Amino acid sequence: MAVLLAAGGGVYAAVGGDDGGKKPTAGPTTATPGRPETQNPTPQPTTGDGDSTGGRGNGESDPNDQRRAGEAKVLYQTPAPEVSKSNLEVPGFWAMKGYVVKTVENKIVAYNDEGGSKWTLSLPKAVCAAPTSTTEGKVVVAYEGHGKNSCSQLALIDLKKGAKLWDHAAPEGGSMGGGHTNVGMAQSGGLVGMAWFGGSAVIRVSDGKEVSLEKPSAGCSIDGYAGGKVLLRAYSCTNGTAKLQQLTPSGSIRWTYTIRKGYKVSNIFSSSPAVVALIDQNRRSGGVLAISDDGKKRSALALGKRSYQPECGMDIFGTNMGNCEGVAVSADTFYLPTEMTQDQGLGSTNEIHAFDLNTGQKKWAVKVAGRLLLPLNMDGRTLIAYEKPSYTAPGQIVRIGPNGGKPKALLRLPQATQKTERGFYSATHIYRDGNFYISTNRITGNDTTTSTEKLLMAFGR
Repeated sequence: MAVLLAAGGGVYAAVGGDDGGKKPTAGPTTATPGRPETQNPTPQPTTGDGDSTGGRGNGESDPNDQRRAGEAKVLYQTPAPEVSKSNLEVPGFWAMKGYVVKTVENKIVAYNDEGGSKWTLSLPKAVCAAPTSTTEGKVVVAYEGHGKNSCSQLALIDLKKGAKLWDHAAPEGGSMGGGHTNVGMAQSGGLVGMAWFGGSAVIRVSDGKEVSLEKPSAGCSIDGYAGGKVLLRAYSCTNGTAKLQQLTPSGSIRWTYTIRKGYKVSNIFSSSPAVVALIDQNRRSGGVLAISDDGKKRSALALGKRSYQPECGMDIFGTNMGNCEGVAVSADTFYLPTEMTQDQGLGSTNEIHAFDLNTGQKKWAVKVAGRLLLPLNMDGRTLIAYEKPSYTAPGQIVRIGPNGGKPKALLRLPQATQKTERGFYSATHIYRDGNFYISTNRITGNDTTTSTEKLLMAFGR
């Protein structure tokens, strides 16, 4: 699924495709009580395309044996483990120094860049929601509680040591009581914002206790949070008004920005600098706004007649609004991918547009013939992007300079894993310190003939 943004009067819709969605809403899953540990072993990385024991499996060779000149090395690829149901969402993926950490149902596993698991931590039930940001190597995750479909238990995980530091129930709150369904989470510094269908809360990372925070007036409810450098929250009211707020590290309100009437925040692309998308009650796009550090309108992006397609997943209740992929931001520029189009002779392609956050005007556009470009992150003033694989060629990581121009390759992915690279139904992509990671957000469980569905893939030089 992907968000489709268009200029004023345009549409705002969830658009589906064979590639599925990125960062789907982190909702509750159903674990099988009393399931033997042997039925859900820790998935082990291997350089082959086969089983989880480190062997080649199915007679397939190590892709590094087929490595061509200039191609990246496959550090490891981890098969998706057997899970309790098909199309299972597996939220939670963090890149640390020298390793990454991934959740799968009730397990949280750290994988070394050189291969092999670093540590494994088991929780009583399946992880159902998790922030994308961490605080000094620690992250608060939510896992299944006692009620049906309730994502109501919280735990602080030390990602450096693989240890659980505290564990207790999430706060009860909201007009509909607890519930804790369709939970979205965002972490910044010492705070975590949680929003669910009918309720919300802000808690401290240190102990998980709820922070007493100014509540919206009657008829208003929290829509969601976004973390990272700062914590933002968005709320809307039955009278058609809506606001965006930045919280201080202690949990008070630093500033409040009033959205123009009839619209509300649908996605928070960046918390600092603040860049948000708007929709009206009919889910039609209201454009993209940049908000200054003091809570004033900085600019409205001049989207023109083009449609834009960041990958934000299908989030029916809007509680996971800070988890979009396919966007990047610097202090003065916002990078947004256009909708896929069919170019004659080039196949499916899109462009990355760079917008000046001070003026809202487009600075430049870049595209690659027959490829899809996905902004990932910034390296100083340089944009890092993922050039997705085509039907015949693998993807690569590229860098684009501050003034645009032809993308330059940083990491060429192997031809030997092109099919596997394209096979992720829904994935998170991270490029860090010369390594590239693809982590699934959903295990389909539909591959019954061979063990080709992957949990993780890691590439390096």
